[in-house]
Amino acid sequence: MTEEQKKTLIKSQQGELDGVETYLMLADTVHNPSDRKAFKLLAADEGRHAAVIKKYTGTVLKPGKLQARAVTILYHILGKKILYPLMARFEYDAIPKYRALERDFPELESVINDEKRHGDTLHELAKNGEEEDIPKWPFILAAIMILIRTVQLVRIIRKFVAKIRQLH
Repeated sequence: MTEEQKKTLIKSQQGELDGVETYLMLADTVHNPSDRKAFKLLAADEGRHAAVIKKYTGTVLKPGKLQARAVTILYHILGKKILYPLMARFEYDAIPKYRALERDFPELESVINDEKRHGDTLHELAKNGEEEDIPKWPFILAAIMILIRTVQLVRIIRKFVAKIRQLH
């Protein structure tokens, strides 16, 4: 194994572990029971992927929580119809990276097949929307716009008051 391959595998192993944490946190967050079940299965797959890669790296890593927290927040802001296809893109993007290593690390073939299935699963889940999955970003954007307008109004009032004081 080259140093570059080991570096790539360790990064991939960490990504798979972070994926476990992300899917488990989403399973605890989502309202739809079929989404919850799918995320638990995806988390199990990601755990198997990390174990496959660990056989090659021999490195013990811990899952990070930052990605999981960020994705959970994005779920609340964007909703599943926007977020899930973005997540699917990450699953699909992993395939060529693993393909480049597959010749030297043949067990990655199962990981490659799963990554495709994960992306497809996320696209399917995105099609089934519920009321609770309405994105919050329009409301957040509206709140930000109101805040900006309020700040602008306060500035205008301050300038007006300052002009009145100058006249006295």
